[in-house]
Amino acid sequence: MPDAPIELILSVASFCVTCYFWFIQARRERADLRIYQIAPFRAVTRRHPDLDESLRLGVQQIDSSGVLVANNSSRQNSIVIFECQLQLPDGTTINGDWGTVGDDRPPWNIGPDSTIAMGLACFFDVPKDFEVPDDFHVLVHFISASGQRFPHRFSRQCPVIAAHAGE
Repeated sequence: MPDAPIELILSVASFCVTCYFWFIQARRERADLRIYQIAPFRAVTRRHPDLDESLRLGVQQIDSSGVLVANNSSRQNSIVIFECQLQLPDGTTINGDWGTVGDDRPPWNIGPDSTIAMGLACFFDVPKDFEVPDDFHVLVHFISASGQRFPHRFSRQCPVIAAHAGE
């Protein structure tokens, strides 16, 4: 077998390095938001402003910046809105309205390889006899400017606090 010319070897090596770089770089440019709960949620029921047979359940962060969003992409991402859904222990789900804590309102712009903190609030119409369970989950879909959805399931108690409560 004749020896391969040095130009062919260098060309193949260059092609392999270029392909590797583009595959890794393309992966880093994709939107990749990670959401973390760093504070518990408070649940409060109030009289519904419009419906006498319903209550308005407000689920909001105790701290004004209880959710951390990390952007693991090399491009900036923006969350323009989010949707909330209450998930009860018996399997019932209730769609809700979104809100925020304090003056922190969308859109939230998250720079490349950085994080931001935000305070979330969700509001649900529940029956007048509704009792807030000890634990429930709120599924939140964060929606980016491109329309991509980033779902995260929050619990009433912060997972870190709940994990250390048994110690």
